[in-house]
Amino acid sequence: MSIFRGSGVGNFTRGGQTTIHYFRMIWQVVVQFSRACLVLFIAAVAITYWIKTDPIERSIAIGYAEAYVKHEGLKLEDSTVSITYPDGRDRVIPAAGYLRNSGVQEIVGRSYTALLFGVVTGLVSLVIFSALVFRFLNSTGKGFSDEEFVRGGKLVDAKELGKTVKRTTKTAGLKMAGIPIPKDSEPAHFLVVGAPGTGKSETYKEMLSEFRRRGERAVVYDPAGDMVSHFFREGQDVILSPFDARGRSWNLWGECKEEYEFDQLAASFIPEQKSNDPFWTQAARLVFSAMARKLADHPQRSNRLFVDKILNASLEEIIGYLKGTEGAAILAEGAEKMAASVRAVLATYVRSLKYLQDSDDPFSIKDWVKNDGVDQWIFITRKDDQKEVVRPLITAWLDTASSAIMSMKPCRDRRIWLMIDELPSLNRLPSLTDTLAQSRKFGGCGVLGVQSYPQLVGIYGRDDADALVGMCSTWAVFRFNEDRSAKWASNGLGATEQLETNEGISYGVNDIRDGVSLSRQRQLRPIVLPTEILFLPDLHGYLKLGRSFPVAKFVLKRKELKRRVEGFVDRKLNVEEVIVDEDLHGDADVSIDGKTEVEQTPDQMALKYRDGAIL
Repeated sequence: MSIFRGSGVGNFTRGGQTTIHYFRMIWQVVVQFSRACLVLFIAAVAITYWIKTDPIERSIAIGYAEAYVKHEGLKLEDSTVSITYPDGRDRVIPAAGYLRNSGVQEIVGRSYTALLFGVVTGLVSLVIFSALVFRFLNSTGKGFSDEEFVRGGKLVDAKELGKTVKRTTKTAGLKMAGIPIPKDSEPAHFLVVGAPGTGKSETYKEMLSEFRRRGERAVVYDPAGDMVSHFFREGQDVILSPFDARGRSWNLWGECKEEYEFDQLAASFIPEQKSNDPFWTQAARLVFSAMARKLADHPQRSNRLFVDKILNASLEEIIGYLKGTEGAAILAEGAEKMAASVRAVLATYVRSLKYLQDSDDPFSIKDWVKNDGVDQWIFITRKDDQKEVVRPLITAWLDTASSAIMSMKPCRDRRIWLMIDELPSLNRLPSLTDTLAQSRKFGGCGVLGVQSYPQLVGIYGRDDADALVGMCSTWAVFRFNEDRSAKWASNGLGATEQLETNEGISYGVNDIRDGVSLSRQRQLRPIVLPTEILFLPDLHGYLKLGRSFPVAKFVLKRKELKRRVEGFVDRKLNVEEVIVDEDLHGDADVSIDGKTEVEQTPDQMALKYRDGAIL
């Protein structure tokens, strides 16, 4: 057979053998089907005729047929027919007289009518039988060719999923891609994933429109300013951004009333480092929280004063100021190099505080969370070129809101939405995983946006990243442009176990070798293949509601919303507002290896401080 493989003769032989075999099998089915139809037709005619006539009528009709054949057909002049009466007597009658007898003709007419009725009945039965048999054979064949669901998830269209949700559970008006979301799924959190420009923002707009209609509160991290432009209400909502002219003032002490809250805020500002030695992170956090606690009682406390005390004061001054705290031990005299390294780490993460406005009435995220009666949203925004500068600050704000929800009294009817787009663009949020795990009873609802799974793993690590997304019950998956994220999303949508039919064809010179074999095997396959996710058009995606609901493929419809305000209004900074940077360096553009301070790693910052820039 290797001679035939891939050759023109081989293709011709293969095509001829299989085609002839298929025609032969079709002919076999047609012949057997025709035989069954013929038997049914004859049976239907005979039964109908038997029911519609009595024995004497059938006897006379049979005699009439015999007489007609002999006298009219064979032209036998002296032919006779024998008639049996009901009482058992037999009588021989001339065929010619039998045919002309009016009584016989009347009975034969009735028999003929009964026969015609039987034919009609047979034809109707034949049509019904043919339709039923064709449908049965077609469905049987389709059943062998199609996959049969065994267990796991299913893939349906959006309309079917919507009908299933409405039929089986309660909804509260929230929809994604037009599909109603079960009310109980709202505090079970949402994950919206996909590459930029694939439809995530349209999903956010659809959800935020419903939050606004229901009068629910939301904290929205909006890096692009798109949500601000459509949903921000001047004079009512709050913008937190050091570089937006509409941004409210904020400081550390508005969020920290207890000592442990300073430690929480320090952990939000200063994330865990990827190095194996956690000392530098922990030491920087200790100095941060110690200085914040000390300044809490200062009559002129401010963000700028905090930054100045941390970065510009002499080592002796800081040690004296922090005397009796954990921070003093970290910066002990005689350990100048270690102190410089700790302050280098601090400089990386606290310098964003110097850009904040100071006022006598700073905004407090925790106070806002506790105020159930306020109809107000918080928008946290920035521009792309400000990302590195404000990342620690935005991380701290969102982590503060996340942890504040956990301090409220339990209320399952409350809804406080925490919408974080581009989650991997932030530092690690220490309290986010716990909030997602436990906020259900407090009314906290998370909406997390992820553009790339490797980015999320880079921030949280594989185990914590998987744990984080595992807290989200509802997934909206749009297109990814790289394979690793597509495989991760495919695994997240689930798998299905099904019976699959394998069809094999055998043929040979002898007809006895021709045949088709069918076998069924159980297979476990993804509900959605990674390649299907890779090739999704824009605004197309898959929705997983979790629980017992199937996965649905949907198409978003782009809706144009009214643009209320500008997405970002640049704030003009005065020299006095950033003078801390000049005090720190003497030159705002000091760099190491061609990198500005914003781009330098903590180790590079430490090297600069050891060279005497501070000490």
